[in-house]
Amino acid sequence: MSLPARLLLLQVLAPLVAILFGAVVASGILLAIDRDPLAVYGQMLRFTLTRADSLASIFFKATPLILAGLAAALAFRASLWNIGVEGQYYVGAILAAYVGFAVRGLPGVVHLPLAVLAGAAGGAAWAFLPIALRLRRGAHEVITTIMMNYIAAALVLYLLEPGLLRDPAQAGTPRVRTPEVLPGARLPSLRPLLDLVGLQIPGYSSLNGMLVVGLLLCVLFALVLRRTTFGFEVRAVAANPQAAEAAGIPLGRVLFTMFLLSGAVAGLVGLSDTLGFFGYFDIDFPKGYGFLGISVALLARNHPVGVIPAALLLAFLDRGAQGVQVFAGVPREVITIMQGVIILAIVVAYELLTRYLRALRKREAARAEPARPPLPAPGEGRRAGEAAGGGTP
Repeated sequence: MSLPARLLLLQVLAPLVAILFGAVVASGILLAIDRDPLAVYGQMLRFTLTRADSLASIFFKATPLILAGLAAALAFRASLWNIGVEGQYYVGAILAAYVGFAVRGLPGVVHLPLAVLAGAAGGAAWAFLPIALRLRRGAHEVITTIMMNYIAAALVLYLLEPGLLRDPAQAGTPRVRTPEVLPGARLPSLRPLLDLVGLQIPGYSSLNGMLVVGLLLCVLFALVLRRTTFGFEVRAVAANPQAAEAAGIPLGRVLFTMFLLSGAVAGLVGLSDTLGFFGYFDIDFPKGYGFLGISVALLARNHPVGVIPAALLLAFLDRGAQGVQVFAGVPREVITIMQGVIILAIVVAYELLTRYLRALRKREAARAEPARPPLPAPGEGRRAGEAAGGGTP
């Protein structure tokens, strides 16, 4: 088997083996609580793959995970650690909600893109300070982005105070939220489009156009990183920053651009809920997408297109956990453990694969290197020259 074919096979087998390992570990837990693993997995597959509402739910749950995974992967591709996706999508979501309800008199074709751009701008703005501190003062982005998460959480709580962005109609009630966004800023449902291709989903499904945006962004960034000069610069910076800078690649510009792009994509993570499902931003807005996005990026090996199946896998397991909890009486924590084991197993599998490929390339290089004649012993070169030239003059 050729080296490229072997490489492709190993890359395909690594996640499959990790998923199988996670299933084996979960099976041991199921046996310990007196449950039949095959029956539980069968129930999970029937619940998730044979019901239209489950399929719609999986794609809806995968939408923010795709964007969060893409945001984390973009930073990782430049050897940057954006742990601030959580705070960036909070700021982006509340800013998009503000544009959605406060800006009036615009047609939907203008209002909706403006709200989406506001979310991306909010995420990029929240990512500006960490990368600026990294480039100007050497402050590590892991520390600064984690701190910015806490600041973002406090900021949105402050903005939801009465007299600021809190809905006046909710005064005197326990509901703490912004006003509802206007109809022109709501994300369109994907149900009519899916009906055209023969895929029937329930009318109450919240699957919306942000899924299409996420898929298009994954493809776009994959092409940019693979086919453009900027993508080559990113790969060079990630491989060896010092060598890239010595070759004339502007290191600071590449890092700054990639981190802001990561923040801009992170600002879109919460829009599926803000402009689609809820129609407002409230105090109980979904949390944790930012840290799940890191898991998605690790599963995808930071490949923009790879985050799509990785996000779908986590969404599938989350929906399956609901099914086995209701219909099989299995605690959903078992599936949560399975998720964690799969993530750890894939990370370990990819690390072993990387080391194997490194050793394989070294062997291939050594085999391809032409054989060199042995070096002459000390003095032999001079004596051979004297014999050929008839002695020493």
